[in-house]
Amino acid sequence: MGRRMPNRLELRAAYEAAERRAQERATPLERSRGLNRLADEETQRARNLAGSSTRMVMVWAVCDAAGRTVVTFPYRDKANAEDHARALKTAGRGAHFVRALKQPIES
Repeated sequence: MGRRMPNRLELRAAYEAAERRAQERATPLERSRGLNRLADEETQRARNLAGSSTRMVMVWAVCDAAGRTVVTFPYRDKANAEDHARALKTAGRGAHFVRALKQPIES
């Protein structure tokens, strides 16, 4: 017969005991970092939100086989981008494909 499953209260007590033992063994510098971890996460989250103010626009990019962008088209002109890629391929310029890209909006 198998052993019984521990309930969540026992698991939590074991986890807290292990955490206390680890905190007692930690150096003073590690202890201070552990206490400030939540404040650091909030600061990082605020920094990430502040840095994401650059507005982006979707475009269709005609790329060569190496993935380098040859020309871009506005998002609404996908048919033109595909035609351009097909024309490059039939002109003997190698394999070209169309993919969507995000580019920063120029002011």
